[in-house]
Amino acid sequence: MKTGSNPRSERKQREYEARREEILSAAEGLFSQNGFFKTSMAEIAEAAQFAMGTLYKFFKNKEDIYISLVESKVEEMLHQLEQAVRRAKSADERIREVIRVKLAFADQNRDFFRIYVSEWSGFEWTVKSAFGDGVWKRYLAQIDLVANLIKDGIKSGEFQNVNPKDTSLALHGMLNSTIYVWILKAGPKESLVDKGEWLGNLFLGGLGTKG
Repeated sequence: MKTGSNPRSERKQREYEARREEILSAAEGLFSQNGFFKTSMAEIAEAAQFAMGTLYKFFKNKEDIYISLVESKVEEMLHQLEQAVRRAKSADERIREVIRVKLAFADQNRDFFRIYVSEWSGFEWTVKSAFGDGVWKRYLAQIDLVANLIKDGIKSGEFQNVNPKDTSLALHGMLNSTIYVWILKAGPKESLVDKGEWLGNLFLGGLGTKG
């Protein structure tokens, strides 16, 4: 007989996570449609089809819901980045994958990121003050991931001998400003992903690779 597992507890945990995701999904839709500040807890409860008392069993307040949503998005992006760079064979390809994934993720979640850009200023230096250590640590993990890719490229001779951390910050600055301007446009028609090639050429050209 298998020990150390409790089917009933595991089922309850799955149910808890499923209900939590339902609330986050409902909140994301309302935040995207009405904005964070104009959305109430009562509206989120109604959209998720939960009683107000039940909602507060999962989240302390509206800010807690939004921070949890941001954490989930940042975690998902980091997971996609880690998968993408593992598939790439060269340092050049890995950096291009980082650019592609980040632009594609913003493109696919444009409504959500429009809230962040328009209501929270959207700059990386506001992340910690707006969302706390959890989101900030996940953001720094992205910086460190790219810095390590640059270190590998320097060791292999693909990149110039640059400061990996500063260069990673420069890349994220380019990407964030590109996303920021694109998101703020009223109904952007062009694909954000299409900007990836010239951004990659520009950035990698500066590192001394073939653009």
